[in-house]
Amino acid sequence: MKIIDEKNYYKMSELVEQVDLSNHTIAFYHKKGLLPNTVNTSKNMKYYPEITITVLNLIIYFKDNLNFSIDYIKELFDYYKINFDDRAELILQSIMMLSSEIKNPISKKDLDQELLKEAISLDLLDEKEIYFKTEIEVLRTYEELRKYDISTKLINEYVTTSKKLALLERELSTKVLEDTGYLPEVLVLDILNSFKPYIFNRHTIIEFKKD
Repeated sequence: MKIIDEKNYYKMSELVEQVDLSNHTIAFYHKKGLLPNTVNTSKNMKYYPEITITVLNLIIYFKDNLNFSIDYIKELFDYYKINFDDRAELILQSIMMLSSEIKNPISKKDLDQELLKEAISLDLLDEKEIYFKTEIEVLRTYEELRKYDISTKLINEYVTTSKKLALLERELSTKVLEDTGYLPEVLVLDILNSFKPYIFNRHTIIEFKKD
């Protein structure tokens, strides 16, 4: 590790040890524009800022756990304007990337305006100009629910419960941070991508089995 302008930087060999990737793979990611800018202190020596480790861990997670291609990860990084200077903001952006697939964009004006307005009022969706694959799926599910005698109150309770669950997720993460002084980005994504869905669906199955 080298300190440059009071910040920690790593040589390529140190990155390889930290994230278990080859130097060729890391160099490829850097060439694709997926990594923060390097600092050159001599003709043949590049130093990578400390946040590069977090970025590489996120790329590995997206590839291995979500089967995202490098090109799609690059598309996500560009769309969300990844912040390479703030680790906390970077982790937040990674949660956004995990939860919303930016595929099959549809303009707001091309959607059922009444349906969309209701979904936004129920806090199922954000108000925006362009909606993507996951958001359209939520909207279509809500459209199906409207066909049944389901009260707005019940959907409100569902959203409220989701907000409580989100608060618990934040408390889990905060507790880890308080105890260790460090919040593993992979742990945050695992809670959202596998821990939460499995626990939630497990108890949903248990509830349905009661009938």
